Amino acid sequence: MLSVERATPALPAIELPSKPPCYTWPGPIRRARGTMLKLLYRWTHSRAFRHNERLWGAVTVERHESGYLQRMRIGRHELPIENADTLLGAFKGACHLIATGPSISDIDYASLDLDHVMGVNGAIALQDRHPVQFDYYCIVDAGFARNRPDLVARVMQQRLVLFATPLVLWYIAQYFPLEQMQCRVFLIEDVRYPACRRALRRQELRAAQTRDGLVVFDEARALGFSLDIRRGTFDGRTVAYTGLQILHSLGFDTLYLHGLDFRHAARTPRFYETAGTMQPSSLDDHFDAFIAPSFREAAALLERRGVRMVNLSPHSALDTQVAEKGDWRQLRRVSVAYG
Repeated sequence: MLSVERATPALPAIELPSKPPCYTWPGPIRRARGTMLKLLYRWTHSRAFRHNERLWGAVTVERHESGYLQRMRIGRHELPIENADTLLGAFKGACHLIATGPSISDIDYASLDLDHVMGVNGAIALQDRHPVQFDYYCIVDAGFARNRPDLVARVMQQRLVLFATPLVLWYIAQYFPLEQMQCRVFLIEDVRYPACRRALRRQELRAAQTRDGLVVFDEARALGFSLDIRRGTFDGRTVAYTGLQILHSLGFDTLYLHGLDFRHAARTPRFYETAGTMQPSSLDDHFDAFIAPSFREAAALLERRGVRMVNLSPHSALDTQVAEKGDWRQLRRVSVAYG
């Protein structure tokens, strides 16, 4: 049985030229209409619903009878949704979580044999240097989806499973022709801010811990870990932390962490950026209060659950209490390592 939640009646489908580019932003009239809808939503809804202001008037989601997201339409376009029942818990062994810290540039990916790979945000740019195949991808940062449509469009055109929130997908739909999607979508949402629903109060988050596979580390700061990503994820103020929860839900028990540097992020370009093209980063501001404690508590939880984490960033700000240090050279193919 499905429950249907609508932000409002759907808008007409996005009209595209006969030969659209990889992405194109909407014109001024459509942007103005979106702004007016957002302002109207703010005037007619309380702050507890503010996180839905962009979804209103454009997005319809359907939930399974147990509450998790199951279907999504943007305008009249229904997204190809991955079957959660066949994907969750279906894997064992190792998976590589590739983030975007500058240490990525020091790894010779052409010499590595990577069976399962998840990328986050701009990791797709690694394909400009090495033949890395991404099986999974995670984008939960609406700012990234808005500011780097060139990289997002590349993700959308690959045959992988994209884990994304309805808000991120709405932003993507503003410039990418959804009928050209090659990826499939696994809908996720922030446990505190469910799509098309009111934000959770603090006591509701505490109650959810006992019934929904959520582990709350710090109620005041809303730090925690999701053992079932269908029930929502904790953001940890970095997309890599969401990726960690996803890979655990998929069943992987050895996680190699690439590019989780977390040092001087505000002034250090990501591996695919230069000083002149780098986007802003708030990692430095959130590291001590949110990122480090989230990873530290998650590491202890995952160790108890038989999961091994290996950090391949040699100078990562995450200490060995979070993950053992590893050298990427130990992952080289035997034929490469021994000639």
